[in-house]
Amino acid sequence: MESWSDLFTAGTAPWWAAPAALVVGVVLGVLATRAGRRSARQPTPAPVLRATDRALHVRFLHTADTVHNHLFELDRSALADVELDEALHSGDPHLRAIARGIVDLDAIVNEMRLTAPDPVLAAAESTFGFLTAASSDGTDDLDGFRDRYVTEKRRFVDAVRAAHPPATSRS
Repeated sequence: MESWSDLFTAGTAPWWAAPAALVVGVVLGVLATRAGRRSARQPTPAPVLRATDRALHVRFLHTADTVHNHLFELDRSALADVELDEALHSGDPHLRAIARGIVDLDAIVNEMRLTAPDPVLAAAESTFGFLTAASSDGTDDLDGFRDRYVTEKRRFVDAVRAAHPPATSRS
């Protein structure tokens, strides 16, 4: 035997080599086709939104809404000269609620830093930064403030939905 090609020439190959090679080729082809179909049918599932993460996101939205709503009720001048520590113990319920909300949002964003995907965390940090700035500086344009808040909130919700798409029902 001089080479592999000489082994499979008509004169030197055993009678069963051609049918055996054909069967092996067919079996390998079927296995490869099935493996290809299986991977095409089963896309990689989206990360599952755990109940704890969902609760964290809901808490974030609730707290952000609370801060937003109390900023509407508070006189801008009340925000100008007060520090966070003073606001937490203020007699004004709106000022106290805003300060408590900012503290709570900070804690929630810190929790998200541990588990949230980057786009969700970025949207949460952006919303937190916006509300923190508004609580420090107040706002003269309430309609602009509301529009910007709605945009920030929508970005956060969209980021959560993109990271954890809702399950689709199969009919």
